[in-house]
Amino acid sequence: MSFELINLTLPAVVREIGEVLDDYPEHPYQSAFSMPEFRQKLIAHVLSQVPNHYTIAGETVPVRKLGAPHRSPLAERMYRETVIRGGILHIMRENADRLNHMFEQQRA
Repeated sequence: MSFELINLTLPAVVREIGEVLDDYPEHPYQSAFSMPEFRQKLIAHVLSQVPNHYTIAGETVPVRKLGAPHRSPLAERMYRETVIRGGILHIMRENADRLNHMFEQQRA
């Protein structure tokens, strides 16, 4: 039987990035993160900073949980939101010149 490792955190992060970006102006934030490259950078940044939860598809025996107990779902969500907002600012700053150039080309 084959097994597949599934990151349960990824769908929540993708959904929450969309929700957080709705709070930001269309230009430049939503425009920048509508580009797949910058969206992927943000997803990778967030996933590298937050606890990830996994499951194994095809596993018939429950996987024993190791380590310290997890934070509450609300605390995890609030932490992810904080990391998302910080990641947005970090990526915008890190790529400011490139984004400005891209937006100028779009206006021309």
